[in-house]
Order: sequence, then C-alpha cells, then structure tokens
Amino acid sequence: MKRVLLTTGGTGGHIFPALAVAEELRRQFDGIELLFMGSQNGLEKRLAEKAGINYIGLPVRGVLGKGFGAVSALARLGMALPKALRIVREFSPDCAAGFGSYAAFAPLLAARLLRVPSILHEQNAVAGASNRVLAKFCDRICTSLPDTTGFDERHIVQTGNPVRKAIMQVGTRPRDFLGKHLLVMGGSQGAHAINMYICDLLPRLKELGIEICHQTGNGDEEAVKAAYAEAGMENCRVAAFFDNMAQIYSWADLAVCRAGASTVTELCAAALPSILVPFPYAIHDHQTYNALAMEKAGAAKVFAQKDVTSDVLGDQIRNIMGSKDVLKAMASSALCLASPEAASNVVRQMQEAVATRNSRNKKLKA
Repeated sequence: MKRVLLTTGGTGGHIFPALAVAEELRRQFDGIELLFMGSQNGLEKRLAEKAGINYIGLPVRGVLGKGFGAVSALARLGMALPKALRIVREFSPDCAAGFGSYAAFAPLLAARLLRVPSILHEQNAVAGASNRVLAKFCDRICTSLPDTTGFDERHIVQTGNPVRKAIMQVGTRPRDFLGKHLLVMGGSQGAHAINMYICDLLPRLKELGIEICHQTGNGDEEAVKAAYAEAGMENCRVAAFFDNMAQIYSWADLAVCRAGASTVTELCAAALPSILVPFPYAIHDHQTYNALAMEKAGAAKVFAQKDVTSDVLGDQIRNIMGSKDVLKAMASSALCLASPEAASNVVRQMQEAVATRNSRNKKLKA
C-alpha cells in the first residue's frame, strides 16, 4: 500500500489504536503516505500532528441527545461530507481505516462512495452507535475481543486492540516493583470521582512515602494541583494530559484508573497492575465488562464507583503496593492478556480488503 487514510476522533480510546496502526504501516511500507481525518479541534488533531501524520479537520461534532443539538450535529455532518469527498478523491488512498466516533462518519462514507476499500476497528465488547452505522460502509470489521456484539458476524475478524510500540516494549522489560510509584488517570478525558478520592487520600499516601503521577483531565487540573500543594507533595506530577505514557507506565508500580478499552489494553501491554473503577454511565456498561475480565485474570482489582470510598481505595493501594509478590503476580497476569500482534493483524485485514476489492474489479472488467 502507498497511501492510507486513517479516521477517528473523540477520546484516546479511539485515537491511540489508530496511531498504533499508523506506526505499523510505516514499519511495513517504506515511504507510505498517511492522512488522518478527524474533527477540527479534537484531541486527535494534536496527537496525529505530534506523530508526524498529515491532518485535516472536518466541521463535525457528536450527536448528543435529541432536539436542536442532534439537528445541529447532523447539519455539520452534511457540511463535512462534500469536503471529505474532495479530500478522499484528491488523496486517492489504497485503503481507509476507521476506529470509531462521529468524526469517522464523513471520511468512511466518502470512501464508500468513491469505492475505496475500508476497514473498521471496534475497541469494546459491545459496538458503539457510531460503529454500528459505520460498519455498513466497510469491507472488514476488526474487533478487539472474540465476542463483540452489534455487527453482522460474517464480516468480523478478531485482531486485538492495537497498542503503540513503545508501550508494548514496557511489558518486556524487568521491573523492580518498589511499591512507591502510583499512576492515577481517568483516560484521556479524566475522571472526576477518582480525582477527588485521591485528593482525599493525599495525606495518607504521603505518610506511606508514595510518589504519584496524576492525569486529571481538563476539568480538574487546577483543583487537583491545589490539593497536592496543600498536602506538601511537591515530588508528584500533575497534569491534564501526559504524552509520554510509555515512560510513565515503566515508572509506575500500580495504576488507579477507569477501564476503557484502550486503557486496559495498554495496562496489559505494559504489564502494569491496576485498581479499576469503571465509568458507571458508559453505554452498555462496557467498562465494567473490560474491568471484570482483567480481575478474572488476576491483573486488577475492581470496584464499582458506588462502592468506593477514600478509605476503601486507600486500603487497597496500601495492600497491593506493600507486597512485591502481589505486584509481580498481577503484572504477569496482565501481560498474559496482551495482544502484541494486534496492529499487524489490522494491517493484514487492510491488505486483504484491498486485494479482495481489486480481484472483484478485475472480474467485473473481464
């Protein structure tokens, strides 16, 4: 393949698998041209450009609720499609790959109208609303899990969830597990409840000599920084978002976080033990499904948000961080769940989609 279009947006759960596939495409195809299409001001723009991928934003936004908001979002989609058609026609990709979210609608529909082979990747056990519709436009559907629901089974191929190479490498390195480094995060958008639990625990964690790297999300950054300052924990790092996650995963002994698909996939790849508090309002409750699979394998401890208190969380952090044997066992269990070939599996499906379409076109011309 010489040119590939990647499209997604919204959260890191959609974006990071796309970037992992971009890495694999560059590894396999020297000189390949990549184009990333998403929303005009989303996280995907910054991350794609940081990865050195040409980026074009479309005037799209999610369809939230009903009424005027939904009408406005659909109107924006109508405006985005002509632009997407022009860009896809000019770029002339060999294949288009979508990774979910409203931002992929116009690019994948344009690819379908222009007869460009396309694949779709679903990260969760239950297909999201966007991907259920987008699947109708695509030649292949790649899933992270073997029992994903919401698609026509004839077109599903389990590939695993792609993870960036630097994070995959973390899990292969030996770790000391000193029990002093705690990572707190709520995914790319943060998690207010987890942020507040940890802020309440800061005096206790300070007494235990624990250093913290805390990804807050945009909404809570200043309040959380103030809590750390008040607790006198100047040795801790607090930011809305961290780009160097491979380094942070390597540094950490334990993570306290949500259970989005990409989060748990990266935890497994990095062999990082975790305490998971699934987002209770996720569609189809997919985060609970992800978390319980981790707990069943021995890679995580799981708590429903309604059952969590600062004391409960503090006790778990102390018990896990205080035992090197427990940390090592959880790390080993996490690594067993990793899918190191996921990115190459997705690329293989892209190649097969292209080959199938080319073969079909030859037969039509014969």
